[in-house]
Amino acid sequence: MQCKRRLFFAFVALFGGTTLLLQPFDRRLSHYSHGIQSNNVLNLSISATSRLKPVNWSVLTNQQNEVSKYKTQHVELANIRDVVQKRIDQIQNPQNCSQARKLLCKIEPGIAGFGCLLHRIGVCFLLAIGSNRTLVVNMTMVTYPSIKSMFEAYLPLSETCSEWSEDEYEAAQWIHGNRERETTAKFRVVKLFRNGGLRPFTPFAPNSYPTSLKDKLQPLHSEPQIWWFGQIMMYLTRPQPKLTQALNKYKAELGFSHPIVGVHIRRTDKLKGEADFHSLEEYMIHVKKWYDNYDDFNGGNVTRRVFLATDDVTIHKEALDKYPKFSFSWIANNSYFAQKQRRTSDEGFWGIVYDVALLSQCDYVVCTFTSNIGRLVHEVMVAESNNPLRYATSIDVEHFSVGEIRMLREVIEDYYPDNPKELELRVGDIIENVRCKRICLGKNRRTKKRGSYPKEKVRTLPPTALYAGMQNIFNRS
Repeated sequence: MQCKRRLFFAFVALFGGTTLLLQPFDRRLSHYSHGIQSNNVLNLSISATSRLKPVNWSVLTNQQNEVSKYKTQHVELANIRDVVQKRIDQIQNPQNCSQARKLLCKIEPGIAGFGCLLHRIGVCFLLAIGSNRTLVVNMTMVTYPSIKSMFEAYLPLSETCSEWSEDEYEAAQWIHGNRERETTAKFRVVKLFRNGGLRPFTPFAPNSYPTSLKDKLQPLHSEPQIWWFGQIMMYLTRPQPKLTQALNKYKAELGFSHPIVGVHIRRTDKLKGEADFHSLEEYMIHVKKWYDNYDDFNGGNVTRRVFLATDDVTIHKEALDKYPKFSFSWIANNSYFAQKQRRTSDEGFWGIVYDVALLSQCDYVVCTFTSNIGRLVHEVMVAESNNPLRYATSIDVEHFSVGEIRMLREVIEDYYPDNPKELELRVGDIIENVRCKRICLGKNRRTKKRGSYPKEKVRTLPPTALYAGMQNIFNRS
């Protein structure tokens, strides 16, 4: 068993957090699971890093083929990411903007905050890539953040094609449903007004991913749909030199070094109907467990660093008082400017930009996915496949997106409940109409019954779609 544990952490050290399909070693390692468990397969989202203690190769003499296999898979996943990012950049930078096929996405008033805005643009991006169009975004009606601030922090979406011309204001409106293909084929320029999620009448919506990536991506990653959407978020948040310099300055001042766990606590106005209150203890349970596992492998006690991002100004003192064995850091005044009445200010905008960037660079993050920021951080971490700063754990709901396509679940392990309100599950059953919060609810197609079920007994079946911009992606120069 000791050999198996060392082999597991050898994978951790080598692959820097790639989500892999591994044969099970030990059920005691299941606290690393961010996917599904069964008698046959354990999906592991590995969060530890090359910063771990060097691997003792003497115990791995009979396992070299396995190590080589998974190291190769890690490299393959990083290569896919690079190809996808290059292709997105090609779509966004046509040689002749005046003749390019475009999707004009106008973000209308009503956007709640920073994470919400980026996710709205991200959904437009999916539709643009799906129809092989350059995305041009108009945010003149958005008061938060200003366009000036947005592109001081992040690189522009395009270097060659970023403005609407006068005649394009009269472009055809994108139409939901059966007319989508006709609209896409007939007009060079199509416009879309966004003040909410796209209704899922298009296959190019969150939870789908390109068919052209399926054969390569599916064997390597347990959440291909999040990896794909993460590529969009990663492209949107490419930092300007100004942002990179500021982050380096803050990291030096805060002593931001590895290992470090991020905690994002969203409260204030979010608790008025959108999310439940969660105590600091609920977050710190996961932080403590992560560090216990880290110390167990390294055979020592590391400094238990925690980067804290929150809109609740009372949390910092509570954390220091209740958890003296942890070393907390945060950017001064970010919590103050994150409150609703101040977050639209320049200080509020830059505060959330810094928090998102630093959370994404942590080795592990504990958050809530009812928050757009929690989901954004997870998406960026998942997309950075060769980055050891790996994934986020939500203490409330599972990952979701506004306008997403509902995914089916496939049962991977039989379940015979005592409670009549729960579903009987047999391997191969398909569960539809799934909703998961504290428990999962759905309908079993085989039995036609509705009820709750344990989510570890199923795996997601994300749909693929023929994204035109990604066709023949591995045959392009």
